[in-house]
Amino acid sequence: MSTDGENNVIVEVPAHEPEPKRAMTLRRALIWVAVISVFAILANGLLDRPHFDSKTVPESLVGEWTSDHPEYSDRYLKITTKSITFGIGGTSFVKYTVVGVEEEQVEGVDMIILHFRDVAGTKFKRTIVVESSGARMYFKSQPAVIWQRRG
Repeated sequence: MSTDGENNVIVEVPAHEPEPKRAMTLRRALIWVAVISVFAILANGLLDRPHFDSKTVPESLVGEWTSDHPEYSDRYLKITTKSITFGIGGTSFVKYTVVGVEEEQVEGVDMIILHFRDVAGTKFKRTIVVESSGARMYFKSQPAVIWQRRG
């Protein structure tokens, strides 16, 4: 403060006061966490996509299949271009949607890998070995259970 000889007081005020440093608020931190999480989920979805040869089952597998194996005599498989159904004796069955197909040949043997999911979204994968004639096949995990075309 200064006086100019007249009983007046002059107060010098700066043109602006510096803003105080803002601390990271909880709200701002949560917004950043949400943005980063959404970005990570989207990036994972784009980078982790499976690469299938096709989304339809080859015609060589389409049809109904049965087995003479004693433990599977009352079961059947019904394969369409978009689904696989496992018949469990009588009228019971479980149907899955095919989401992808991979085909490969190992030592001259044709293998078809079916990727499918149930109504809850649970994903499954089964490798099918098809004999050269196309009339018989088996799941790689169960080579003793041979499936033949019905009819």
